[in-house]
Amino acid sequence: MFKSTSLKLAAALALVSSAITAQAQDAGALVDRLVKKGVLTAQEGEEVRADMTRDFAATPAGKINISNSITELKLYGDLRLRYQYDNKDGQLDPLPVGVHSDRNEKDRSPNSNQRSRWRFRLRLNAEARLTENFAAGVELQTSQNSDSANQTFENGFNDYGIFISRAYISWTPTDWLTVVGGKFANPFYTTDLVWDADINPNGLTESVALHKLFAGSSEAGFSKDGKGYAPPIKEVYPWELTLVAGQFIFDDNLEGGGRDNATRDNDQTTDAYLFETQLIGSYKFGNGIKLTVAPAWFTYVNGSVTGAENENSFNDSATVSGATRNLNLILVPGDVAFKVGDLKTRFYWDFAYNIEGRKRVDEIYNVKTLRSAGIDPDDFDRRHNNLDNVAYLVGVQVGENKKKGDWSALLNWRRTGIGSVDPNLNDSDFALGELNTQGIKAGVAYNFTDFCVFGVTYMHAWNLRGDLTGGEATGGNAIADANAVQVLQVDLNVKF
Repeated sequence: MFKSTSLKLAAALALVSSAITAQAQDAGALVDRLVKKGVLTAQEGEEVRADMTRDFAATPAGKINISNSITELKLYGDLRLRYQYDNKDGQLDPLPVGVHSDRNEKDRSPNSNQRSRWRFRLRLNAEARLTENFAAGVELQTSQNSDSANQTFENGFNDYGIFISRAYISWTPTDWLTVVGGKFANPFYTTDLVWDADINPNGLTESVALHKLFAGSSEAGFSKDGKGYAPPIKEVYPWELTLVAGQFIFDDNLEGGGRDNATRDNDQTTDAYLFETQLIGSYKFGNGIKLTVAPAWFTYVNGSVTGAENENSFNDSATVSGATRNLNLILVPGDVAFKVGDLKTRFYWDFAYNIEGRKRVDEIYNVKTLRSAGIDPDDFDRRHNNLDNVAYLVGVQVGENKKKGDWSALLNWRRTGIGSVDPNLNDSDFALGELNTQGIKAGVAYNFTDFCVFGVTYMHAWNLRGDLTGGEATGGNAIADANAVQVLQVDLNVKF
C-alpha cells in the first residue's frame, strides 16, 4: 500500500513539477483533475497541494503576492530613442527679420527657426484582468504633454519626471459590449489628421459590437455523423459593425459664478466636454480585400480651456473665450486593405468638415471682440474661405512591423484648414501641429529583431493660404503661424 501511494505521489509530482514554477493555479487545476480521475485520493491530493505550495513559495515567482481578484496580469512597455530636426518659417515675418532695409513688406524672405534635438520616450504599462468581467490598467510615461511623451536630453544630467498617462477600469458583461471609464487609449478608428496617436482621453467610452449582438447561431444537436453532441456555433459574417461612443471631460471649470453676467453662465463657469460617436463598418470580400469606413460626429459642450500643454496648444486668453467653441465636425476615415504578393498593403484616408467653420474662423480672429470694441471686422470676415472648414488625408502603407526582418513604408498627403479641427488634438509632428497647412509625410521602418524597430520619418508642409494673419492665427496662441515646416525624425524603438 505504501509503495502504491508513493508511486502515485511521484507520478503526480512529475506531472505538475513544470507547472509549479509557471502558474500555481494551473497546477492546482491539474491536481483536481487527477483526483477526479481517481489517480489520487482526496487526501493524496491535499498532500500534493501542500508540497506544491511549499515548492512554489521558494521560487522567485512565488515571492510575488497577487490579489485573488486578478486572473491575469500583463506587464509591458517601450523605450524610444529619437533624433529630431525641424525647421519652421513663420507665416508672419517679425520686423526686421525677413524684410530688406527698405522695409518692403511684400518681401517674404525665409525666417527660419531651426532645432536639432536628441530625445527619448519611455512608457510602462500594467493591465490586469479581474473576475466578473472587469479589467484595469495603468500607463506611466515621461512627459506631461497630452500629445507627446518625448523628453529632450538637456539641463546637464538632471533626472526626468514620470506622469500618469492612463488609469482606467473596463467592464465587459458580454462579448458585444465594453464600457471603459478613466483615462484610456483612444477608442476610435482614426488617423492623426484629427487625433494625435499619443493622446489618451478622459471620461467614458462604450463599444457595442453589433455584428456579435445580432449574429445568429446554429442550434445544439448531434454532429454530422450522428455520434456526438455538437454545441451551437455562431454564424460568421463577412461584415462587422461596431458602434463606439465617447463622453470626454476636456477641462474642468468652477461652476460658482457671481451675481453679474461677467461671472455667471459663461465659458469660465462651464466645464468643457467633448462628445464623439462613430459607426465602424467593415466588409471582407472573397478575394481577400477588406473595406473599412467609419463615419463619426464630433462636437464640444463649450467651456474655457486653460492649462492645455502640447506642441501647439490653444487656450483661453484675454481675447479668446471658449477655445473649443464652434467645433462641430463630420468625420469619415477609412481604408482598403489587401495583399500585394505577401505584403500587406492598405490605402487609407480621413476627412473632416466643420459645420460651423465660418463661426470658428471668426472666433480665431476675435471678430466678436472687434465688434464690441467698435472696430469694423470686415477685413477679417472676408478672409474666410471654404478651404478653412475642411481637412483631409490620403495615403498608402506597404508592409508591417511584427517580427524580425519585417519592413514597412508609408506616404500620405494632407490639408488642414484653420477652422477644420481642434489644434489641441491633431498630430503634433506634422507641421509641428500648425493649422492652415498642407504637405506630405513619408516614412520607412525595419525590424532588427522581433522587439527592436528602426524608423525614419520625413514631413514637409507649407501654408494652405498665405493671407491668414492676425488674431489667434499668428498672434496670441498662434495656431497657424507657419509659412513652411520641415521635420525629420530618426527612431530606434524597443518593446519589452
